Amino acid sequence: MSKYDVILDTLPAKGDRIEILFREAGDGFIQVEYGQEQRVELLDSFRILAVDAKIKAANIYGLIETLPSLRANMIHFDPLKISPRQMIDKIKEIEETISGINTMVIDSRIITLPIAFEDSETKKAVEMYLKQVRPEAPNCADGYNLEYMAQCNGCTVADIKKMLLTTDWYNSGCGFWPGGGFFWPMDPRCKMIVPKYNPPRIWTPEGAVGIGGACLFTYTTATGGGYQLFGRTIPTFQFSMKHPQFKNGPFLYRPSGDRIRFVETSEKEILDIYTHVHDKTDYVYDIKESQLSVKDYLDFLAKPEVIRGAEEFARKQEIGAKTAPTL
Repeated sequence: MSKYDVILDTLPAKGDRIEILFREAGDGFIQVEYGQEQRVELLDSFRILAVDAKIKAANIYGLIETLPSLRANMIHFDPLKISPRQMIDKIKEIEETISGINTMVIDSRIITLPIAFEDSETKKAVEMYLKQVRPEAPNCADGYNLEYMAQCNGCTVADIKKMLLTTDWYNSGCGFWPGGGFFWPMDPRCKMIVPKYNPPRIWTPEGAVGIGGACLFTYTTATGGGYQLFGRTIPTFQFSMKHPQFKNGPFLYRPSGDRIRFVETSEKEILDIYTHVHDKTDYVYDIKESQLSVKDYLDFLAKPEVIRGAEEFARKQEIGAKTAPTL
């Protein structure tokens, strides 16, 4: 171990908990990371949320804030009030109180979002990319990225749309851009995987929806971006906070735990909702308070038809990944 090693401590794997790494991330930050390897595992996120709730409830002297995500939690603290060693010891104590994930019940709102596939604003972003960034890009057939998404996953465009609409998408944390959430498919039969743009776009419209890797993102404002685009949803951010939904803050999503469901609609309906959110401020968002039982979710994952469907889709993806153009 060199003097530049950023790993301050570890907690060994135990039961359904993988190894935990405590990484130095600055004078007042510690990154609590679950596992040595990058992986997409919602069960890690469930545990992180449970531990995060206990960290906040403990009222640790010197703790400023936490930022939980899919497989890590960033701990922000005042080093003049509590040392990194003391903070790590506190987190370790809390970790050891979590006996397992089977009994966890997570507060998890269900947010239903209308979506229009192949809308004009998304097409405008793709056409701008072809004109100004990469004219020969192989992922932009017919002005959209849907065909490329289908190629990568060994399926059809209709299959892609069906998967987008038939699974809940779980928010493992907010980031990249103000108000954005990192959403993952809860049904493994819908776990499509696509590479990001190479190089990224210079413009993406507000409300565009895209996927990079297996992660879905709804763009909160006009910005750059690299996820494969397929449609547009309604506003999930309002800086002015005029609409009642945003009266307590400009973000629609909570930091972690929200689930979104997409319902297909027309582009005309999407544009009408934009008017009723940003101008008339009378649109009513479809948000239901709910809870997510980890045991029920594990039971769902163990169903034979779910296991078979996920395995069949993985075989198609393997073929698609070999035949789709490289970005």
